[in-house]
Amino acid sequence: MIVPRTCTEISAGDADRRQDEEPRPVEAFRDAPAYVLLGDPGAGKTTAFETECAALGEQACPITARDFLAFDPQYHPEWRGKTLFIDGLDEVRAGSSDARTPFDAIRGRLDTLGRPRFRLSCREADWLGANDRNHLEAVSPDGKVTVLRLNPLTDSDIVQLLAAHSRVDDAEAFIAEADRRGIGGLLVNPQTLDLLAKAVAGGDWPESRQETFGMACAQMVREHNDEHSAAMASSRPPAPDQLLDAAGRLCAVQLIAGRSGYTLHGQPDNEDEYPALDPCGGGHPDRLRLALATKLFKGESDNRFTPVHRHVAEFLGARYLANVIGDQTAPLPARRVIALMTGADGGVVTELRGLSAWLAAHCQEARTYLIERDPIGVGLYGDIRGFSLAEKRRLLESLRREGSRLGSMWVSPAAFSALVTPDMEPVFRNILEDSDRGQSHQMVTHFVLDILEEGSPLPSLSELLLGIVRDGTRQPAVNTVALYAFIHTCPDSPDKTSKLKTLLADIHSGAIADPDNQLLGILFPQLSLQDMTPSEVWGYLSEAGNRSFYDMCLALWGRGLLDKSDEQVTELLDHLQQHPGLCFALRDSILQDVPLKLLTRGLKAHEDQLDTAHLYDWLGIGKTPGGSWGSNEATREIRSWLEQRPEVQKAVILEGLTRCPESDEFNSQAYDVYGRLYDADRPPDVGLWCLKQAVAIVGTRPLLAEHLLGEAVRADKNQSGNEGLSLEVLREQVQSNERLKASLDRLLAPRPIPPLYLEIERTNRENAEARRREKEERLAYVRSN
Repeated sequence: MIVPRTCTEISAGDADRRQDEEPRPVEAFRDAPAYVLLGDPGAGKTTAFETECAALGEQACPITARDFLAFDPQYHPEWRGKTLFIDGLDEVRAGSSDARTPFDAIRGRLDTLGRPRFRLSCREADWLGANDRNHLEAVSPDGKVTVLRLNPLTDSDIVQLLAAHSRVDDAEAFIAEADRRGIGGLLVNPQTLDLLAKAVAGGDWPESRQETFGMACAQMVREHNDEHSAAMASSRPPAPDQLLDAAGRLCAVQLIAGRSGYTLHGQPDNEDEYPALDPCGGGHPDRLRLALATKLFKGESDNRFTPVHRHVAEFLGARYLANVIGDQTAPLPARRVIALMTGADGGVVTELRGLSAWLAAHCQEARTYLIERDPIGVGLYGDIRGFSLAEKRRLLESLRREGSRLGSMWVSPAAFSALVTPDMEPVFRNILEDSDRGQSHQMVTHFVLDILEEGSPLPSLSELLLGIVRDGTRQPAVNTVALYAFIHTCPDSPDKTSKLKTLLADIHSGAIADPDNQLLGILFPQLSLQDMTPSEVWGYLSEAGNRSFYDMCLALWGRGLLDKSDEQVTELLDHLQQHPGLCFALRDSILQDVPLKLLTRGLKAHEDQLDTAHLYDWLGIGKTPGGSWGSNEATREIRSWLEQRPEVQKAVILEGLTRCPESDEFNSQAYDVYGRLYDADRPPDVGLWCLKQAVAIVGTRPLLAEHLLGEAVRADKNQSGNEGLSLEVLREQVQSNERLKASLDRLLAPRPIPPLYLEIERTNRENAEARRREKEERLAYVRSN
């Protein structure tokens, strides 16, 4: 099953790993002339490319980076005029001393082809950031390159994939169990999700990433063995572990030699990319052939076979090398194996970082050397859960020396979450309390805080983390991730809520700097509305946001108002009605529809139990002299609510008109009363009702009575709301009151045309006559000639 994937665009020069842009579907970048798709091993880069190629049809040309470099463009006309999907830059960035060589070769190919549209995939840690982007732009069709990060699977994606998996009966229970065991992070990666599902098929749950890969590989080997046991009955079949060893040897040789796979029953190709099995040695050629036939490998074409996934190959290859190093009879020195993976500078070559990382996980003897050479790769591509305390400290110290790279590369902190254990607390505290504020140490601090957010909570660090949030000498990105870490680390309690509220108040007052409202955006979803007064709620919601991230969090929090209890809704509406300026503050924000939606919730909650004065006040929420603003849907709901309650609507009209003063300002203020009806259709007998109300109150409120009489006359003239009303009824009802009688005569008398209108009419007639005479003169001239 393929689920639609999303990605996040990485802005040029932006090293912050928390991007503000909302995730967008990969297909949203289909029109981009050139982009690079970054992702972790097994994240689904190849599948995303396959999906896009299928959507583009003949306009797309998929090709591996290795083949793109190996084949001559003149013999591949299908490359021209197409969008090239070049998969696996990281797999060709070998080179003993310079990872730029294959990258420059790809640029050369693109230049030779006339700079076509292209897409390029690469593992995140093997992308050299701005350097790669800038050089790739030189061969882009429009001189620009979009860099995208493939987002992890969403909760919905995970549920869909597990529901479609043949080995999982209850997706929700599977996810809950993975979270309980602390390996829920494996679920956001399609490959490790699939491997975990396969590994659990036997009923035993793994405790780590390494164990997950091991169980999944063993499962794939056993499946093959069971299916072929009948065919192999005449000979003694190898045990599953023997097949895994054989597969591991094939993978180790292939990766270290830099080949694509193997050829079975045929001649190796000219480029020797798919060699025969004979050079692999190992003393058991039959086992190699049987291993190649398991589900650990997949057939390409023409008897060519490659590992089912590169990450699986790296795991199996490292497992085999660890066994060779640990062989008691003829051990191979760990340094000799590591020498095959390192370049002239002593660092692990790019193409072999995954293999070396898994070797560090499998082999304690090689671990120390690899921690020093490639600490980032060891954490990203392998599994550090089994490291000793001393090894974890050594790894963290090596990462600390990689400060600048931690900031310039997209390093996933979840891979290092196993470092967060109680015995590591002093090491983390030492780094976080360091007074160094240089750029490199700021990046290290950011990375450590990221790890603390992902790992098991260490409550003893809570106060220190809160202090970093408030520390103005830190970079804003560090303050931000420190808040995430504090929220994750500090146990839920009234004390935690109190600290978050104090922090929110200090940020809102300006005591704590938050230039982009990032901290506010993080805090809002953490605080319950029950912990705030209505004044605080509306005050924070009316704060102007500067960035989409803040606005998005604020919107989610604000719309949570609609889910509150009836009592809370009443309190919020009362406060909003008493402070109309808050509505104007919200009017230009993404929360402009919240007041009216909250009003509809309040009306439904109270039905007909709300007193008229209270209802009239609420209906004024969201009103302006020019009408109403906010959600059209909410406006329709309010209008419908009033139309279904004609007597309530009359009571609202009378309540509002009664509040208008008996003075010259009466008519101007009366205008606002009808605006609170949200253009609802008036009751069918509203005219007769107005007439009776006018007769009843003329003695105490003459101006109000005359206004109501005018409304009755208007209903009769417009034939709307005139049920039971006629001219005879009007005259009969006012007959006993001289003031209303005189007012009715004025209302019914023909209105004289104002002098200004008469002057305008005279001027128009004169202008028309002048134009007529001018036209006749022109016609006479034409006719005479």
